[in-house]
Amino acid sequence: MKLTKIAVILAVIAGIILYFVLPANQFFLYFGIPAILIVNGVRIFEQRKKCSSN
Repeated sequence: MKLTKIAVILAVIAGIILYFVLPANQFFLYFGIPAILIVNGVRIFEQRKKCSSN
């Protein structure tokens, strides 16, 4: 879960920076969707890693 927290923190920081750089209509396309996919991918990876180690 530590990796998930780091990924979420990095996504929030990147989102704050990109919010001021990108126009509103492009923000969700270029940041929102990839951030959601990356954070969920990290969560799935951690859950599989946790299950295989038990």
